[in-house]
Amino acid sequence: MIRLARSTPAITADAIAIAAITILSAAPYVTKLGFYSDDWTLLAFFHGLAAAGEPIVPQAFAMFDGRPVQAAYLASLFVAFGLEPLGHHLVNTSVIAGGAVLLYLLLLRLSVARTQAFASALLFALLPQLSTVRVWYATFQIPLALVLALLSMHALLSFAKTARPWWLAAAIGSALLSLGAYEIFTPAIAAFAAILAFSHVREARGSSGWPWKATAAVAVVAALAAGVLFKLLTTSRTGPVADLGRYWDGAVQLVRPDYDWRVDSSLNIFAAASVHFWHTIRGWAEAVAQLLTGQLGAVPIIVTLAIALATFWRLTAARDDRETAMTASRLLLLGLAAFVVGHAAFLIVPWISFSPAGMANRVLVAAAIGVAIIFVAALAFATRLAAPRHRKKLFAISVSALALCASARIAQIGEYWAQAPALQRQVLDSARDDLRAVPAGSTIILDGVCPYHGPAVVFETYWGIGPALSLATGKQLSADAVSPRMSLTPSGLLTSMYEHPSFYPFGPGLFVYNFHARRLVPMPDAKAARDYFAGAPPRPACPRSYVAHGVLI
Repeated sequence: MIRLARSTPAITADAIAIAAITILSAAPYVTKLGFYSDDWTLLAFFHGLAAAGEPIVPQAFAMFDGRPVQAAYLASLFVAFGLEPLGHHLVNTSVIAGGAVLLYLLLLRLSVARTQAFASALLFALLPQLSTVRVWYATFQIPLALVLALLSMHALLSFAKTARPWWLAAAIGSALLSLGAYEIFTPAIAAFAAILAFSHVREARGSSGWPWKATAAVAVVAALAAGVLFKLLTTSRTGPVADLGRYWDGAVQLVRPDYDWRVDSSLNIFAAASVHFWHTIRGWAEAVAQLLTGQLGAVPIIVTLAIALATFWRLTAARDDRETAMTASRLLLLGLAAFVVGHAAFLIVPWISFSPAGMANRVLVAAAIGVAIIFVAALAFATRLAAPRHRKKLFAISVSALALCASARIAQIGEYWAQAPALQRQVLDSARDDLRAVPAGSTIILDGVCPYHGPAVVFETYWGIGPALSLATGKQLSADAVSPRMSLTPSGLLTSMYEHPSFYPFGPGLFVYNFHARRLVPMPDAKAARDYFAGAPPRPACPRSYVAHGVLI
């Protein structure tokens, strides 16, 4: 059953509480966040345009292949806040909060019980699958795409209810804007519209009227299909779509039991189950252990307790409309469907990394909706074992405990990202002095710096280091980092990132800069490189890390 959720004091209070809790969960770290990895490329580009007096937003479209909404959004944030990170992060946190509220309202319209809808939306906002999009400027278009996707679903439901054409226009427009921001929510929008169309056809069976509601839902699917086709034909992100071999490889990877999510990159059912569920639960337990021992500090303790109490208050504040509420079994089916559809974009582009807390988890946000609903459905089943008079309170206690665990995990992950900017500043401040005599246009190979601080990126590769050094020194520099992926060849240094090689030939413009020893070494030829790496100063002992994940926590 699909219904139009009426605004009641309880629903309004729930929506405010979800938004407030989402924003509150960022309080331990948000004021200390900075910029990371790809951010520096974008910021240097925008800063260069601003310095030249050129319009930033129109020029930004060249930076984002196939994602015009991402271009406009990130460029607009730069216009508003420049190189000061706090404004960027506050806007993003607000957008995530808005997405959680829209998810809550959508679940109500799908006849999910109020408490279950509240718990699902709140838990979604607090899942570690959203940890990276909370802190990384280059991914801020993902929460925006989520909001646009949910707005499209709401508009489609409103059109089915009212038959007003502007709701259909809003549904199509929001769906295309979501696709133009980030692609992972497109299958969910299309599946939602297709199921709605099917339900309308069933309702119209036996009547003489044309099933215009179904036609409207099909229009949304058709518009998305046209948008996806356009992107496939015009973008280089997807690779050769007609390469049937990669789909066969993807099918094999999907069921590989020895798949290692730390180094492999493709859809895999075992990795999906492990990372989304087992590692989420384990991460909650580890974060709570740190919370109880005081390792996370006083602010996270206050915040997590406040979130747990607010959650308990809302779950016990009002009774549900049990006549129209979805059963726990149907809620579980809804969660499983959302979980599967949340991964569906990677059937076309099979490059997905499963990461419990690292930067690669940005692609898991769509599936995280299903994860949250499945957790809540499991709690609904579990509380049915209790006596009827205790079920509501037991459910509220269980969800509040999960909210406490989840917010502790968010604070734990966020603290790593909050500490990374200070590590970056140490490198950049030293480089500003030590590279003073280096000519513009030179290439700097950074040594003696750990690339990750937990899951947070310090400096790992050329698209972060070069622009950051250029902004810090005021002159154009290229840069990369010494890493286990680097090798010395007779003519230069060869390294790679995500299997994309980068080569730096020896010559007067190549230098190794060892931040740990404050030493700048020219690399005119292979002998100089061999001499340096044979007798290089001791490097800091960096924890083991993985590309796209950082140091596992």
